[in-house]
Amino acid sequence: MMIKFFLLFSLACLSFFTYAQSDIPDTLPDHIVGDIGAAIYTSNLHIGTEGAQTLVLPYAYFDYERFFARIDEVGIKTFKIGYGYLEVVGKINLDSYKIKSPYNGNSINKSDPVPLGIGTLQETPLGSIFLNAYHDFGKSNGALYELLYFGEIETVKNIIVYPEVGIERQSSQYANYYYGLSQGDAQLTGYSSYTAPATNNMLAGMMIEIPVMENWYINVYAKRKWMGSGINNSPVMSKPFQDNIFAALAYRFK
Repeated sequence: MMIKFFLLFSLACLSFFTYAQSDIPDTLPDHIVGDIGAAIYTSNLHIGTEGAQTLVLPYAYFDYERFFARIDEVGIKTFKIGYGYLEVVGKINLDSYKIKSPYNGNSINKSDPVPLGIGTLQETPLGSIFLNAYHDFGKSNGALYELLYFGEIETVKNIIVYPEVGIERQSSQYANYYYGLSQGDAQLTGYSSYTAPATNNMLAGMMIEIPVMENWYINVYAKRKWMGSGINNSPVMSKPFQDNIFAALAYRFK
């Protein structure tokens, strides 16, 4: 039922945007427009005894013709709909799904997800709406859906705050692969076996954009995701939430 509701809601939103803004011209930049730099990414999934993981990686949020990169998404814009485009999109997942047992120290490494699908970014006068539906071409063979909203608040000294709220839906195949435990996994780690059902996860976050000199910006982002009961009931979860943080220094191309 949740999947049907999500799809129907998505179609309704896209239909509204298309009807309301069908006269917006189709314009695409012929050069890079946006931010490119480097960032320190930190996440803690609270799985087993694994703590926070930190990576230093490139940072990108830009458009070039039909191609785009948005921190953890890359894709191609197709045709115009409403305040944005219908997009073919892939999600870049930097999280490591390593389950290390507190009982015997044994570990299980889950393969990284490979979510590919369709979606849209609607940059409305009231904020930006991300609406995406993915299929995981990794080992879970499951589905991932997300609906995100970002506001925009300009404060002192041109510092901009982007509050975020959203919901994520993991199908039973997706959730069970990353958070479930088969009988073999349970015997290896000492946990009880568990089958995770489809799960809805709520999230909230904030990004702060700070200008430091001409065309250079510092972006700081923090997000907390509250996992639904289907995942929290898994014996591998040590806390009911997951955290992601990054800090980036980027040059803005205009």
